[in-house]
Amino acid sequence: MTDPDPGRGRRRTLQHETLLGFLGFFAFLALVQAVLNLFSPEPALWPGVVAAVFVGLTWWVWRRR
Repeated sequence: MTDPDPGRGRRRTLQHETLLGFLGFFAFLALVQAVLNLFSPEPALWPGVVAAVFVGLTWWVWRRR
């Protein structure tokens, strides 16, 4: 008996790579924002937290690969 969905593995790989790309892009933007925030007169905490969350999620998705 053959597999009813032969493209499932490839589709999962593409979905994983797409998720990794989105997370990586937003992690990069969040890191840039966090670094620029350091040079503002009154730096806020939230850009660093957002950057840490995005970097952590990107790392986690990368490790699941």
